[in-house]
Amino acid sequence: RVLVVGATGQTGALVVRELSRAGRARAIVAGARSAAKATKLGLDALPGVEILDGVDVTRGVDALALAFEGFDVVVVATGFVPGNPLKMNAAARAVDNEGVCAVADAAKRANVKRVVLISSILTNGPGFGAQDTAGYKITNAFGRVLEEKLVGENHLRASGVPWTIVRPAGLKTDAPKNPLVVTGEDVMTSGEISRELVARVMVEAAFDARAEGKVYEI
Repeated sequence: RVLVVGATGQTGALVVRELSRAGRARAIVAGARSAAKATKLGLDALPGVEILDGVDVTRGVDALALAFEGFDVVVVATGFVPGNPLKMNAAARAVDNEGVCAVADAAKRANVKRVVLISSILTNGPGFGAQDTAGYKITNAFGRVLEEKLVGENHLRASGVPWTIVRPAGLKTDAPKNPLVVTGEDVMTSGEISRELVARVMVEAAFDARAEGKVYEI
């Protein structure tokens, strides 16, 4: 049983579609803040997919733990969307830091067998000397999002729940044009990748036991 958190986002919706196409899950649930938006995207029309309303990483551990009950894998495809410059820091902290921490704690409480988190290359930029790269400076300028993601990642790693972290390069909506490149953590400092390819990697990570406790940059 797989729950996709952030299922109405551009990448999250593709993860739901890829799960449906792959046919490897006994149950696929699209977790969304708004069931109406998920329905509008046609997610409930996909074979084997159901919608769970009110799944919001900012609602806290108690609400998330209830939503996570009975799931084997939780795929987290959330991420703050830049908007009002005066509110970006708070938004990034609420979603990519506190939200991911809440997911980790809720998954532990609900006995989830694996959390698969989509993050970003350069999340640990200062940790491998990449804080002065253009990619780090430009990305982190939006709400200090890479710093917030690092807190969320580290909390997940220390939570005790089995995890896999996928760090894609810059996300593109185009169909894949180049072969997939996969490395370990703290390697990539630039690049782009199709969201479709990211979705495929997320689904593979959900089912491959060898992915447990690993960080993949793609």
